Amino acid sequence: MNTIIFISLVILLGFLTGQILKRQCHQYVDQIRTLTVFIAMRVTIPLSVMLAIWQLDIQSWLFAWLPVIGTTFLLLGFVIGWLVSRFFKLKDIQHAVVAPAGSFTNMGAIGAFVVFVYLGESGFALVPLFKLFEEVIYFAFLFPYASKFSAQPNLKKRKIWQDPVLQTMFVALLLGATLNLTEMTRPDWFSSVTSVLIPTGTFSLMISIGLVFRFKAIFQHWRIALTLSLCKQILLPIIVLGLILISGQAHFYEGLMLQVAVVLSAMPIAFLVILPAALYKLDQDLANACWVFSSLTFLVMLPFFPFLLTWLQSL
Repeated sequence: MNTIIFISLVILLGFLTGQILKRQCHQYVDQIRTLTVFIAMRVTIPLSVMLAIWQLDIQSWLFAWLPVIGTTFLLLGFVIGWLVSRFFKLKDIQHAVVAPAGSFTNMGAIGAFVVFVYLGESGFALVPLFKLFEEVIYFAFLFPYASKFSAQPNLKKRKIWQDPVLQTMFVALLLGATLNLTEMTRPDWFSSVTSVLIPTGTFSLMISIGLVFRFKAIFQHWRIALTLSLCKQILLPIIVLGLILISGQAHFYEGLMLQVAVVLSAMPIAFLVILPAALYKLDQDLANACWVFSSLTFLVMLPFFPFLLTWLQSL
């Protein structure tokens, strides 16, 4: 099956399944969403990360560049969101959505899936390294930043090390690295397992998004959302490309590090952008609009990914 069609179908069918379940099983929406998020974030994605890390050649210290570039990318995303917000002179409850939205990036469900489809397990194994400090930036910086503009400043906040998703991912990384360093050969049939686990994780997360998403009033914010999406998904890959070229690591791991970093930096705004808007009573419609228009921008860009990867390989 054509890779572009495959990626699009998994994403769209997952989202549509969630929308259908929301209408047909509305009384069980919370339970279904809890289950789908658990399957993706606590089972399929961590397990596939562990299996991918197991077979990766991680002996070189040059892999340390990936989390540095990934962290820089996320912080620059916040800067872009902040500038877009100031350009449109947004009020506080909108600024607190748009500035963090520049950083919130779907590297886990969609990004990892796209990397796996185009670059295989070796590419997929690099994803956790690129996004190593993602949760730290999100929950230690972006969420507190958004909360400053909230009408509910006394909400109880969970400490970052208590986040179950972060704990599960840490265990997966540690176990995968341990198996890798023991030089125990991974059975070949595990590649078939990951080819099922990764799409399943993405599909489950898209169901959870479809279960809670509302299309109401998103188009009134289309200018802001589209501007942010284009700036984020065009400028950031160029910046990441420049950072890797400057660091002299464009050919490391047969160019795979460069390809993975650029692809992940072109991913759409994560659905997580809606969470602080809901928690802190910010502009929920604007958060929805940012996610929708960023996702549409990604779908428009998706057919050009093979050409982008071919060009990157030739550098």
